[in-house]
Amino acid sequence: MAKYLYGASVQGIQGFIFKTNKLQEIVGASEIVKGIEEEFSQNYSPTEIILNAAGNIKATFDNKEALEKVVLEFPKRIMQQAYGISISQAVVKFDGDEPSQDVLNLLEQRLKVQRNRVANSLDLSLNIMELNTSTAKPIVEYRTIKKRNTPLDRATEQKLQAYDRFLKKNPHLKEFGDISSFSNGKNKIAVIHADGNGLGALLPTLSKRGIKLSEFSKALDEATHTAFNRAKDDTMSIRDVILGGDDMVVVCNANDALRFTKNFLQYFEEETTEKIGSKLTACAGVAFTNEKYPFHYAVNLAEELCSQTKKHAKALNRDDVPSSLMFHNIQSSNFHSWDRFVEDELTIRNDEKTIYCDFGPYYLDEPNQPKVEDFLNTVEAYRCEGSPISRLRVWLAELYNSQTYASSLLSRINDMAKEQSDWRSCIMERNLKNFNQELSNEQLIIEKDGVLKTPIYDVLQILSVTEAM
Repeated sequence: MAKYLYGASVQGIQGFIFKTNKLQEIVGASEIVKGIEEEFSQNYSPTEIILNAAGNIKATFDNKEALEKVVLEFPKRIMQQAYGISISQAVVKFDGDEPSQDVLNLLEQRLKVQRNRVANSLDLSLNIMELNTSTAKPIVEYRTIKKRNTPLDRATEQKLQAYDRFLKKNPHLKEFGDISSFSNGKNKIAVIHADGNGLGALLPTLSKRGIKLSEFSKALDEATHTAFNRAKDDTMSIRDVILGGDDMVVVCNANDALRFTKNFLQYFEEETTEKIGSKLTACAGVAFTNEKYPFHYAVNLAEELCSQTKKHAKALNRDDVPSSLMFHNIQSSNFHSWDRFVEDELTIRNDEKTIYCDFGPYYLDEPNQPKVEDFLNTVEAYRCEGSPISRLRVWLAELYNSQTYASSLLSRINDMAKEQSDWRSCIMERNLKNFNQELSNEQLIIEKDGVLKTPIYDVLQILSVTEAM
């Protein structure tokens, strides 16, 4: 008897969630997206749900009528509940108990074709309609927010209604009513995007190991949620925005970002080993930004940083892709691409040399690569009272002008540091050596990835956006 493999992919999730800097709307949009999983599982009757997380659904059907009901109804229900997103669907007929890898690949190909088709927006406007100036969408009602009569379009109204429902279920989270509640004393927050590695190579081996794809997907989702919960503690201000499958997007206090990300990568490896039987690794991008900076730029940067660290990790030619992260503090008006950032902000060209300031990625535990824990220890060493960090800012600025003068300046800085506190100088030297054997107080520029790089810019970044814990 023939069966059907159904696939659905929700498009525009990040645009829907991060269209605003207002945390109530971000949380509400996140809750709506999470509700898509429940909407599918409660209202339809597939034979088996293979995947239902982070806007991706795969399920098998024995009954053609039940399948037709999903295809006809499901996109309409979701798009009406969340103005601004759309759903692509595809179906593949197959024989046997489980869809083969070829069947799954064919489904992905068909979904890719559907994603390229333009979906009609449900909130189109006419010239006679009054528009919400924040979103350029038609106003449907007004709501009193902070004693002001605020116009709302349909999507914003849906997000705020979802936020109200979330708050009723979680009254203890009321303090997270605004983005500023996540920022530290320097008005800095962080957006973190993490994504698992090596799933494409692992999936084809499941059937040979007697593991059903649905069981694997459920176990992976549980591992990600457990790793997230283990990685944060009660002192951390963190809100998950997308969390499912092997995908995570969170907003958090800048002080907590690197420690939380390091913990998540570690616990993701541990939880997948326990729940799946195979250790999966993950890579992450961390974008530090001001609380008022346009959120979608920060999300885009976090995604690209995640992609860049994956690219670097894959180039190591390991059997697996080691867990790692990259970060950047946004200082320009907007974000175009990481390569543009490196060229415009992270490259020093003086009269003798070209030096790059993107010292990462930072690895969880990879030989001959900078480690996250060692970097954090180095930052704390430079944070201590009496460290020459302010003078190193001057040294970094002088590198743009003269290599010779910058070298002389670094020598004077080290002489002064030894005179003021020889033991502090030794602590910083030891941490630099742990971070990279070639680094020292006298040698802050080394060859890495085939070019000259310095980690001091990254140290200064973290010191400028975080506070002493």
